[in-house]
Amino acid sequence: MFQRFRGILWRIRHILIALTAIACLLAVVQAASGLAPPTRQVVVSSQQLAAGSALKEADLRVADVPIDMVPDGALTSIDHAAGEILVSGLPKGMPLPDSLLLTSEFLDSAPEGYAVMPVTIVADGTEDLATPGTSVALYAPPPEFDESAEAVIVAEHAIVVGHGKLPDSDGFLSDSENTRTIFLAIPQDAVNLVLGYGTRTAMRIVLNAA
Repeated sequence: MFQRFRGILWRIRHILIALTAIACLLAVVQAASGLAPPTRQVVVSSQQLAAGSALKEADLRVADVPIDMVPDGALTSIDHAAGEILVSGLPKGMPLPDSLLLTSEFLDSAPEGYAVMPVTIVADGTEDLATPGTSVALYAPPPEFDESAEAVIVAEHAIVVGHGKLPDSDGFLSDSENTRTIFLAIPQDAVNLVLGYGTRTAMRIVLNAA
């Protein structure tokens, strides 16, 4: 179940790459042939959307998209997406598949013994490599009066589910704007520890070996 869940998440990052490649190819073919391909009405992004966005109706529109460019699970109604969280960034004009939404169905697909939760981390560049499906270790700073200065391992094996937006400047951790919210599938036995440290400080992630 664990490997199946990671496989589902790894496929998410390939969806946008495939859509972009198909869009470029169709544009070339259409320009060369002068023929308009058959289309289907689906929901697309009306602007560049960041991962972790809470989707609004203004962020989306229904458009005619070439059938060959429509991904599996493409939404056909804006109502099905409004208010949902986007787990990965979406370029302007790209179709929106249900696999990019952090829905209850998506969260329920977490492997047995894991819970999906948002975690605020220090944005040190590692988060850019932590694509959905990546296994990471979660560390908290050492206790204030701990002379060892060793970081605390909060969760040794967590799975990146999706990325969130930078915290608002007036948020709890606003004294450090260099933070990022990511969604992680956390082992159940580490959830309380993650919640405890998460209320006090931003943590760091380290990529685990594949």
